[in-house]
Amino acid sequence: MDYSFLPAYAVFSSIALAVALSYLLLCSLAMVTSRVVQHFRPVRPASCRPGEIIHQALRITGRRAEQFRTAALVFAVAMLMLTAFGRLGWWPDAQTWVFALLAVVATGLQFFGMAKLVQLARYRIRLSSLLDKHVSMARRLAEAQLRGNRVYHSVRVGDAIIDNVIVGPNGVYAIGMFPSPVANCESVSLVSGELVFEPGGVRVSLQQYRHAVRGLSKSLGEGISSKVIALPVIVVPECVITPSQETLPMVVSLESCMSFVGWKETRAFLMDDEVDAINRWLDQHALEAPHGSMRAVTGYLDRRVARPALV
Repeated sequence: MDYSFLPAYAVFSSIALAVALSYLLLCSLAMVTSRVVQHFRPVRPASCRPGEIIHQALRITGRRAEQFRTAALVFAVAMLMLTAFGRLGWWPDAQTWVFALLAVVATGLQFFGMAKLVQLARYRIRLSSLLDKHVSMARRLAEAQLRGNRVYHSVRVGDAIIDNVIVGPNGVYAIGMFPSPVANCESVSLVSGELVFEPGGVRVSLQQYRHAVRGLSKSLGEGISSKVIALPVIVVPECVITPSQETLPMVVSLESCMSFVGWKETRAFLMDDEVDAINRWLDQHALEAPHGSMRAVTGYLDRRVARPALV
């Protein structure tokens, strides 16, 4: 078998890959430098858009995907230029297996780059789908404002993020969305403080969500110098809600996410001055508490949407 093409392919593809990887390295250095510079700039207020954390992840992953696409273009142009104008035979003599090994490594890196692009594209599709659900829920929650409540989106409490906080005379509601981790979800139920999705009986822990709700109650109580009880509400889209003996948290579907307005929990009722104080605190908190690091963003999203496997 004729392997005369092997040295040229191995060397030219290695050079083109080195150029593309150098570009990615420069992009990474630029991002690190940007994060360092941001520490010395005034902190921008956090956005109040529904699903703000998903907007942030889409922006970051979009920038990363663009870098990989540009790197692929740089590789293709460099490979084309080397193939068309590169001088043959200038590399030192070596055994065929050396060039074969170099060619295999170079080809493997090319396939890894393509797989990474596919993974990013699939992940962004899942993020976009989750964002659509958050926007749909925000539209439905507009009815709560018509009933005299205030709606706050993407409220940060410590390292946690609560999707929506509703404040009104009947109390404070902490609403979190939990999409199904299984395809073609048939039903979901609340069992022993966990969400159980069928088919498959996949369990999703609510421990971190409960911790965030307790943190919200504590922060609001300290902020207005009065006891505040935040009532937890979980929204599960595209699933039939199976009734449960457990009442906390309330589990509702996306279509009926306004069910909480009829929840009469006497211990959570608020006086008018307390409602005003909580609204003032949340208004100020939204301006002073931007979202956390990318690690916090990733940790939040990993509990909401599964990352596609890199195949």
